Order: sequence, then structure tokens, then C-alpha cells
Amino acid sequence: MRKNSIIVVISLLLLLNCAFSWGLPSVTVPEPSVVYDINGQVINGLAQQNQINVSIDQISPLFIEAIIAVEDKNFYRHHGIDLRGVMRALWVNIKARKVVEGGSTITQQTAKQLFLSNERTLSRKLRELFYALELERKYSKDEIMALYCNTTYFGEGAYGIEVASRTYFAKSAHELNLAEAALLAGIPRSPTLYDPYTNPEHARQRQATVLKRMVEENKITATERDAALAQTIKYQRGRYTAGEAPYFIAMVRDYLIKKYGERMVFQGGLQVHTSLNLDMQKAANQAVYDGTKDRDPALQAALAAVDVKTGQIRALVGGRDYIKSPYNRALSLRQPGSTFKPFMYSLALEQGFTCASTMMCEKVSYKMADGSKYTPTDYGTEPYHWQEFTLKEAVMISDNIVAVQVNDILGPRNTADYCRKFGFNNIQPVLSLPLGSNDVRPLDLATGYAVFANQGLYNPSSYILKVLDNRGRLLEEAQISSQSVISRENAYLITDMLQGVLEPGGTGSRFKAVVQRPAAAKTGTTDEFRDAWFVGYTPRLSCAVWVGYDKEKNANLTGGAAAGPIWSSFIKEASRGLPAEDFPQPHNITMLNICLDSGQVACEACPRTMRMAFIKGTEPEDICNYHCLTLERWTDSLIDLFRH
Repeated sequence: MRKNSIIVVISLLLLLNCAFSWGLPSVTVPEPSVVYDINGQVINGLAQQNQINVSIDQISPLFIEAIIAVEDKNFYRHHGIDLRGVMRALWVNIKARKVVEGGSTITQQTAKQLFLSNERTLSRKLRELFYALELERKYSKDEIMALYCNTTYFGEGAYGIEVASRTYFAKSAHELNLAEAALLAGIPRSPTLYDPYTNPEHARQRQATVLKRMVEENKITATERDAALAQTIKYQRGRYTAGEAPYFIAMVRDYLIKKYGERMVFQGGLQVHTSLNLDMQKAANQAVYDGTKDRDPALQAALAAVDVKTGQIRALVGGRDYIKSPYNRALSLRQPGSTFKPFMYSLALEQGFTCASTMMCEKVSYKMADGSKYTPTDYGTEPYHWQEFTLKEAVMISDNIVAVQVNDILGPRNTADYCRKFGFNNIQPVLSLPLGSNDVRPLDLATGYAVFANQGLYNPSSYILKVLDNRGRLLEEAQISSQSVISRENAYLITDMLQGVLEPGGTGSRFKAVVQRPAAAKTGTTDEFRDAWFVGYTPRLSCAVWVGYDKEKNANLTGGAAAGPIWSSFIKEASRGLPAEDFPQPHNITMLNICLDSGQVACEACPRTMRMAFIKGTEPEDICNYHCLTLERWTDSLIDLFRH
């Protein structure tokens, strides 16, 4: 015993001597930055690895008991170093003339994970002991345990118990039962060997060892151990192993690193307040999952939702699985199909067209500069409708021929220039512009549509509200700067046209019953059914949804069939608790019932009518001469017959 004590004293003297000679700095635990949503909720996921930090009260007590039993039974009794364990490991290493055994406490393991490499040298071990003592001096046992649980590697790319729990059991760390907790507690000793996906038998054997230790330490009874061993464990990867908003967090991370550097972001403890709404984000996650779960696993989807009044991002989904593909499709360029038509029609209204202006859907061809011919067609079995449409009905049914003819009248160059008002740059002035021939981002579509909902005011998309340092000092704060780009009246007229898309006869009519509140929207399907779109808004939220493949492959789905259900489900759930308010109507807007066949004021004889919005002074003055005059002549003839 005396001999052991002498060895311990000598070891500690050596340690202290090494500490002074190395000039080790005081221990400061790296403090990762924390990202908050608009309501102050923490958005998990900002780390260099796939890691989600949680507090100790967010971890199952069963896991804490299991990890202590198998890794460091005296954790709450020692001061960072278990002398017996150190001496045992030291003796083994001296005999082997190399480091073959650690004897490390949880505190030592935490020190190694935070400050040191995995090299197996005596100098590294002594540094580890020094750091362990410093950790115990500065932090409580619970704080050290939380650090250990959040930084330990559990295999499968999972750092920390929260990601591990989601990776293996599709649940949060606080939900772990005894069997699951014991299995995870056994993995850190050798994450590859005890990986339950690749070595399930080794994982179960290690689980049995952990449970045996828990019985020996009186953490559980033998009966509880036997029940855990008998339990069939279902391994399942969670949908959100990288957090609820991984694509959004990646965008925030990239911005912060560019401005403040990696060290400040991952170790400086920044407090980052963002515009994301976690409840809306969860609604977006669920909508994308429900809308794609029964489709080809390679089919992708993206959703971007912004606040109408500010342009701030409220929800963002960049793909179906961030772990498999971190590529953010909400920020990628795609052809938007017919969802681009409203921007061209906004210019048309400004240039004297009205919702009731009519245009013939018939075969038209245009000679291009290179000598070729461009002949637009409509979707469906028939390429043309061979009838006149009011502009509002043309938008409702997404008629391509009418859109191209209007663009030809306006001039593609004028249309392209006009689109800059909505945040779109580099739009090519081509006849097919309103059909979505230019690439745009889903996020920019959501922002552009918000102009119509926001009475003509444009706000660029944003997501950082303010950034504070670890002492609470303000580093930056965003300012909202709205710009009036179209008139309130023009915005309302487009909204009126897009509301028709959700009415009977419109391409998105079936989603009105789902949304259950005033909304306006537009479907979009690109050539050969490659991309499917649905973009729309309420008075509070503007949202764009894209569905398609990353590579040159056709989705073979329409916007209404593939993207519409995702959009409507999101709008419904994200709007819960918000008042079902209507779009504010400018004072100089008048509503009239219009005959869809003539574009004139409807009478009782008109078979197809629709209410349309007009700026006072621009509304049709004549009664429908297709149906009303015919009725008048028929009535006059009948009166004459009775007179004779």
C-alpha cells in the first residue's frame, strides 16, 4: 500500500512539473454557438460534426446510469482521476513499455475529446490528467457529464447521445428505455465493433456487459436486466437525425463562418437569433415527408416559406434527407414553369390590360431570330382550346397560348426588365418567359409572390435577426427595408386572379378545402413534366414548393398532383392559430360579375360567370352581348308573338 502511495505522489509531481514546463493554458471548454428561432426556441444542429447538444435533463437517466456503470463507476465520487484505475493502467503500460490501457475516467475521456488527439503516448496521457483536474475544478459533475454525452462518438457519423438516439432508434435521448440506453452506452468503447447496424451480435453482447455492470452497481435489479435482455430492439433511423432544420442551419452556419470564422462559430459561444419558426418548420418537414413517402426514393422536394410582411424565412426544406444529401434545393436554380406567369401578368395590368381582357387560344407561330419557328402549346390531349379566355380564366386554367401572346404584345425585353422588381435578375427576354424558361430559386419565388400579398411591397429574403457574442454584446442586427415596387391595386388584382386558381375550374381547386382560409396560388409544370411546382400565399405566409429529380430526369408529375398537396398541407398546419383574415382591398377597387365568354358584365343568361376585381374606371361598361342581347331579342319576339 505504501509503495502504491509513493508511486501516486511521484506521478502527480511529474504531472504538475510537466504542466508548468509545457506552459498549459487555463482550461476553457469550447462553447458552441447557439441558434434560436423567432420565438426563442433553440434550433439544434450547429456543430462541426453531426452533433446536437442537449442538457443533462434532456438525456434519459437510464443512459446516465448505464454509462457510469460501464465507463466510470466512481464518477460522482472522484475528483477527475480514479487513482486506482490510473495506477493499474500505469503498471500495465510500464510492463508493456507502451500505452496499451487507459484507465480513464469520464472526466479524462471528456478532456481528451475536447482538447487532445488520440495518440497513445505518455505525454498525451499526462496532459489528459492535467486537463481532467482542471475540468473538475471549473465545472460541476453534471456539466462534465453533459459535455461527455454531447461529444462522444457513437458510430454511423453520430456525435453525442441525441444524434445517436435518433440514428439508431428514431427517438430523442430522453425517450430511451433501459435496453436502448444500455446498448448505446456500450458503443463508445469501439464504435465500429459495436455498431448495431453492421455487427448486431457484438452490440447485443456489449449490451449484456453493460446491464451486468448496472446490476453489480445496484443501478437496476436482475429482473430488470433480464427484461431488457429479452426485449426485441427495433433499429430505425430518425427522419431528423441532423435536427429539425438542417438545411436552414447549414445556411446560417455558412453565413456565420464567412463573417466571423470557424473558431468563433464553433467555440466562441455566439447567440444567433433567426427568423425561423420551429413550429412552422415542423409543419414543413411533415408536409414534405407525407407528400413524398410513397414516391420514388430518388425523387426530391424543396419548400421555402417567408413572412409576407418582412421577407423573413419561416420554414425551409432543401431535400428529403439532409444526411444523405446536404445539397439545398430551396436555393438551387430550376425552371419554374407556369408559376412565373403572374409576374408577366402584373406588367400586363400596368399596361392597360384587365382581368376581363380576352385573348384567343389558337395555334400561333413566331419566327425567331435564328430563322426557326416557335409554336407554343398547352398541356393535355389537345394543344389548343380554340376559344377566347379572359386573362383571369387563362391564369386559372394555366393557358400557355394566351400567356405567350400577351408577352409578345408587352415585349419580352420589357417583361424581363419588369421581373427585376420582384428580385429576379438575369431573366432572358424570350417569348416563353412566362412559361418559366428562365431558371429561378424556390426561395426567390416565395419572396416574389410575397409582393402580391404585401400590397406591392418587396422585401428580400432574410434569416438573421441579430447576433450576440458570448457576453451578450450585440454584434449585428438586421433592419427591415421594404420597397414599393408595384401599386397596391396591381397587387390586389393579381391576388384576385390567383385566388381563382383555387376555385372550381382552377388547376388547384381541390386545395381550397384543405387550406380553409383566403389564399392565392399558381401551379407549374415544366416541359416534359420534368419539374412540378406549387407557389402561393395567404395574407401572412408565402410558400413555394418544388418536386423533381436532381439530374436530367422527368418527374412525370404535374404541379397540382405532386407539389400542391405539400403546399396545402404546410399552409394549413403552419397557419394554425393565425386568424383567417382576408387580403386587404384598396378603396378604389370594385368587384363585378363578368361573363367568361365575352369579358363583359354578366347578366342572368350568361352560363359561365366569375367575380373579378378592377381598378375603378377600368371595368367593362357593356352588358354581355353574347347572351344578354340574345335574351332581349328572344323576349321581344315573344312579346310580339303574343301581341299578334
